[in-house]
Amino acid sequence: MKPITKKDIDKPIGGLFFMIINTAIWAFIAEYYLENKDYRLIGILLGFIITAFLYFYFTFTKAQKTLTDSVEEKTAEEKGKEKWFLIIFGLEGLGILVAKNILMNINHNELFISFFALVVGLHFFPLAKIFNRTFDYYMGTWTCLFALIGIYLITQKTATVNLANVVVSLGCAIATISYGVRMINEGRKLLQIQTK
Repeated sequence: MKPITKKDIDKPIGGLFFMIINTAIWAFIAEYYLENKDYRLIGILLGFIITAFLYFYFTFTKAQKTLTDSVEEKTAEEKGKEKWFLIIFGLEGLGILVAKNILMNINHNELFISFFALVVGLHFFPLAKIFNRTFDYYMGTWTCLFALIGIYLITQKTATVNLANVVVSLGCAIATISYGVRMINEGRKLLQIQTK
């Protein structure tokens, strides 16, 4: 079995970094719309999870420094995938800005959090295809489902805008937490292989 290189653990480190940021964003959104009705309990709970993610992130980055550099150059396929990742990431940001602009212009800004989640959910589908990751299909489906629930709750007036936004953000936080746990498991497996 070939030794683990710095390049091998890049994916868990990068994935975990994104999930730390995204979980923090969804936690902030949930707490903002809860207006302290939960006495910040959800924020504290998600804060503990983010702290655990940070612990593993720093553990992996510290371990990465002890690994050898990969002698293999990136293949054309890997470079192509990285290029597509950046394009999709850019389109996601653009999609969020366009959604915000349209919703403001049609006086439906109350739907923004749901459409924000919808754009985030949709970006997982091309990523799943490019990187051949089934888990991304689950992430996309779950996130889009909560986005659509939020749109339904607001447009049908079956819940307040604040409550709908809390439901959407907590649903999305569950997705990012699941992805973070997956990245932790991948990183730990790689480091266990290294120590054998």
